[in-house]
Amino acid sequence: MTALFGQKWTSAYGLADRNGEWLKTLDGLHPTQLELGLNRVRLAGSEWPPTAPEFRKLCQPLPEELGLPALANAWREANEHASQPTHHGWSHRAVYLAGRSAGWYELRNAGTAEECREVKRKFGVAYQALVNRECQGLPLEDQLAIEHRFDPATYSNQLQRETMKDQGIDPLDGQGARAKLMGMF
Repeated sequence: MTALFGQKWTSAYGLADRNGEWLKTLDGLHPTQLELGLNRVRLAGSEWPPTAPEFRKLCQPLPEELGLPALANAWREANEHASQPTHHGWSHRAVYLAGRSAGWYELRNAGTAEECREVKRKFGVAYQALVNRECQGLPLEDQLAIEHRFDPATYSNQLQRETMKDQGIDPLDGQGARAKLMGMF
């Protein structure tokens, strides 16, 4: 910023972020987002540097810049298809995930103006988080590890085979197993 604004920057913020305001405000942003913000500051051609919160807003990518639908279009699509979300061919996976995050039931049943505003706010926050993930090159959804599932039937069969082996019985030789049992009596 010193290169862009010179004395105006240093008089407002100094050469270093002494009180940590910028560091706290920009915490969590990806380098790609910071570069985006700097490019927007350059293109704006403002005489004065932005404040830290203003700069953070400039670092937020717009969905259209990443090939995603604009927020208004995504919101409209989620509302129109909230009744059967699994049967719709979504324009982008992020729209579906933001709708799921806001709640399909809530999208369908928001009745009052306050409920509609709250659902729209939830959708917008979720959608922007997904746009940020896309900008950072992260997958939209965290991959879940495949858990080992305990199957009692498999364990029972395995235990039975081990017991038969300990007793000297061949599980594939039914006649031999019967003869061995008859010999015990």
